[in-house]
Amino acid sequence: MEMHSELAERLLCERGLFLGRLGYLPDPGRVARRNNGSIVLYHYTRPERLDQILREGSGLWARLPVVNDGTQPEFDGCHLVEAFLEPLPRWVTTCPYFGDLALEMMRSYVGDLLLCIELPEDFPGLYVADYAHNLECKHVTRRGRAVLNLGYDCRTGHQVCRADVNSYVPLDVYEGGHIAPNVKIVRHSEGIAVPSEYITVCELQPFDGLHALGT
Repeated sequence: MEMHSELAERLLCERGLFLGRLGYLPDPGRVARRNNGSIVLYHYTRPERLDQILREGSGLWARLPVVNDGTQPEFDGCHLVEAFLEPLPRWVTTCPYFGDLALEMMRSYVGDLLLCIELPEDFPGLYVADYAHNLECKHVTRRGRAVLNLGYDCRTGHQVCRADVNSYVPLDVYEGGHIAPNVKIVRHSEGIAVPSEYITVCELQPFDGLHALGT
């Protein structure tokens, strides 16, 4: 049987419980909009995937399943694409809790080519979740200790996955509160979550500067 703390119990049972409202320092990132109300998001990929993504009739494919234990039935069978609120959020590079752990993971698994996504304000399936729940256990396995002391049992991913889904809030009402705000673009079943017509390559590429600094 998995054991967990009283704080973990709340995070595993209560939906929409922001870590920033429990005394932790939230990230300053907010939802960016154009004057016409369209939503601006950012997504990293690898250069070799670009032609496939931008091809007419293509886009960003939702391959990641929403890992849900049945407590949030609206997400059963859903898949997602992840994105950022900013080109390179502070929580990725210099998080006050996790340092550059998220940056280390991006370099290993994600890619360093930045895409800009501009979506209509009524685009469906947009949520902001707190990736800090996952980073808590990643920090344990990669760096040997918990930093938020949320009390999760990190021997399996069950608890952090449940806490992650509980942290989903609709993007149109997100006004801050997450330590590591991570956008989830969700659709039912696998398929194109963001059509190519909404995607461009950003002129500013943050990783170019990081490479020049040798970081």
